[in-house]
Amino acid sequence: MKIKEALLKGYEVLKKAGIETYRLDTEILLAKVLSVPRWKLFILDKEISRKEEELFLSFLERRRQRIPVAYITKEKEFFGLNLYVEEGVLIPRPETEILVEKVLERIKDKTSKGLEVGIGSGAISVALLTQNKNLSMVATDISEKALKVSEINAKKFKVDDRLFLKKTSILNEISGMFDFIVSNPPYIPESEYNSLQSEVKIEPKEALIAPDEGLFFYRETIKKGKNLLKPNGFFAFEVGYNQA
Repeated sequence: MKIKEALLKGYEVLKKAGIETYRLDTEILLAKVLSVPRWKLFILDKEISRKEEELFLSFLERRRQRIPVAYITKEKEFFGLNLYVEEGVLIPRPETEILVEKVLERIKDKTSKGLEVGIGSGAISVALLTQNKNLSMVATDISEKALKVSEINAKKFKVDDRLFLKKTSILNEISGMFDFIVSNPPYIPESEYNSLQSEVKIEPKEALIAPDEGLFFYRETIKKGKNLLKPNGFFAFEVGYNQA
């Protein structure tokens, strides 16, 4: 099978499965299999090996079953970083980059200490640390998987010496004073869960859904965190479209 044939096969399989982004997904998956940039798929005229073909078809089958592309390739780009992700952690979203930008604008390049509640894949903390060499972060999560993945990303981007991870719920057992507290917490109300896309429901429910009409984690973080902020410290949250 040549690359062009593999692409056409992928388009057909995913389009028939009702995947709206069938072209993009096919190209990302084939590029991953061949270890080439996506654009190279359209200039290379080569036969793919049987092993590569089998892997590509297995990727297509998983995507046909609505497994998110990031879980199949085990990577997701965020703030210019190619982060490692796996099933069991929330997949970083492009809109969360705005949260990182806003924090960086506030702290500038001053020596700062930040606290992230619910680190997930490590996207926010790792992005902040790569951009600001004078920053150190403490980050919490209740999930062992999230802490493991965060550690992998911190080591991958050589910021693990400035990131301190702690397994805890919200801000229990946290001491010290911080310049800011940042979080992209679960904020989808339970009542909206059934209306989510199939792909989203494959992500960990505890990273998506929050009690109190989605506001529980904001209220708890502010209540527990206000005593951990230095004078002129600030909270930075991602919020739902109808919650601001």
